[in-house]
Amino acid sequence: MSEDEISKSKSPSVMTIVGDVSADRHAGLLIKKLKESRPDISFWGVGGDRMKEAGVELLHHLEEFTVFGISAVAKRIPLILKLEKELCAEIEARKPDLLLLVDYGGFNLRISSKVRDRFKDLPIVYFITPQVWASRPWRINKIKENISRALVIFPFEEAILREHGISSRFVGHPLSEQIPKEKDLPDKNDFLASIGMEKAEEIVSIFPGSRKQELLDHSPILLQAMEELIERRPGMKFIVSMASKNMENLFKKALARCDLANHVDKEIFIISQDKNYAAMQHSDMVWAKSGTTTLEVAMFAKPMLIFYRGDWISYFIVLVVKTIKNVGLPNLLAGKKLVPELLQLDCSAKQFVRYTNDLLDVPGLQKEIVKELSSIKDRLGKGNYITNCAEEILKYLQPDTVDSA
Repeated sequence: MSEDEISKSKSPSVMTIVGDVSADRHAGLLIKKLKESRPDISFWGVGGDRMKEAGVELLHHLEEFTVFGISAVAKRIPLILKLEKELCAEIEARKPDLLLLVDYGGFNLRISSKVRDRFKDLPIVYFITPQVWASRPWRINKIKENISRALVIFPFEEAILREHGISSRFVGHPLSEQIPKEKDLPDKNDFLASIGMEKAEEIVSIFPGSRKQELLDHSPILLQAMEELIERRPGMKFIVSMASKNMENLFKKALARCDLANHVDKEIFIISQDKNYAAMQHSDMVWAKSGTTTLEVAMFAKPMLIFYRGDWISYFIVLVVKTIKNVGLPNLLAGKKLVPELLQLDCSAKQFVRYTNDLLDVPGLQKEIVKELSSIKDRLGKGNYITNCAEEILKYLQPDTVDSA
């Protein structure tokens, strides 16, 4: 038997690298889907619990190197360099048929360059590529040099990459499959009863961020705005989502410091993340930290304020590298500033109060925003994103079907 025949007869091997919990979830679903078609594929690499459940051999768990913030990354550089070297050695030894990268642009773009330099013919498929349209546009050159196929989650990303000669496909956004239908959520009365709220004239849901530092940065501003609105609009109630029990304890301490603790379970109601979608569905308005949550809110077509405030060093770096005027995903998809963005200096209690009053007191404005947001779901793709991704990856494990479209 020739070497080519031996190569074609062996079971496919795929190395997969993810760097955060969200990417681990997507990769786990994708690997399960791929195994339905090709149970003989072996998967190994860097990931988390969802990938392990799907049958992936984990060389490293993502918890070992997941970091947040520029200073934290700097401290982990030796570990990152060591990991790159180790992963390239594994590729040399195992000779996979495909390298699958999922999100985690900082590390995965670096590893793609290292791999491409040493293994010229190894196909590299990248699902959820770095957002070159938002910042650091020079990264598109690395994508072009190193990536065989880009699988992207926004329609405009495919157009941008193709303009630069990069083989790409818009596979759909994960949220298009993950957002529950209205009939699958509790009705308003049941939901309010479940969180201990009897009635409310107006409900504002708040999503301050899932990380400790985000909560510390945002809480003083949010609480000041809530206090003022409770005084101005007596019928208003607030629902605040907490990512964990530890985060809830931090928030309750902040409530006590500003004398709002006595408003808990009266005007302020704290929920866990499993109730997020019901809260979005039954709110009159949402305050959401910039990020994927804003897109989730848009899927419910709710008027919102997008906000973010962080340390000044990181913020100034973002100002230098960002290439877009608006940062909110709903505004990017709408192609205009549809909902207010309160960033850094604009992220103040005064601005929260001002825009909340404007949005709730002007029905015509609410109606216009709701109408525009309602169209966003249709722009996030048709069909299941996992099925579309699996289809693309299987082409590389059956080389005769690969194209460059």
